[in-house]
Amino acid sequence: MAEEVAVEYIERISIAVFDVVKAESDYCRLFGWDVLKRYTDTDLHINVSCFAVGPTIVEFMEGGDEWYELRDNDDNPVTAGKGSETRWVLKEKPLRERDEYAFGVQMISLKVDQVPQAVACLKGNGAAIIGKSLGRGKEIQYWRSQDLYQAFIHPQDTRGVYWRVIGGGSEPSSE
Repeated sequence: MAEEVAVEYIERISIAVFDVVKAESDYCRLFGWDVLKRYTDTDLHINVSCFAVGPTIVEFMEGGDEWYELRDNDDNPVTAGKGSETRWVLKEKPLRERDEYAFGVQMISLKVDQVPQAVACLKGNGAAIIGKSLGRGKEIQYWRSQDLYQAFIHPQDTRGVYWRVIGGGSEPSSE
């Protein structure tokens, strides 16, 4: 029998969308939510809008920073900020076509107390962890902007959705 991974709660649900501004508007209208945070991840080339739903973050990710730019209330370009302190500004229409991207739930993050223990449990249960074992760097990564550790289960094991364990701990010295 598989060992149960000790999870505190679902930390984040990441949804890929074609237009982050439209997604923001729709969810604010439908649920009455306020945008918690906006940011541009320059490494992944995505624009992200976040909502807090209890302890869980629901985030909308739009591929490509050529579509919108994040600006503060003084009209200065920024990479991150709270919802009321920032806004998306249309830059130029991208050349990409809608069919080039997969939309919908892309990643679900599970908050755990200690990432190394969760990874050990997952590996013991036969999960493929993206990282060194698959030739892609370290299994446990430090997410500097959030001061957290994270590891990703390969989507081949989870029917196409990335699952991430995120939380405390440290990077094992053997990695």
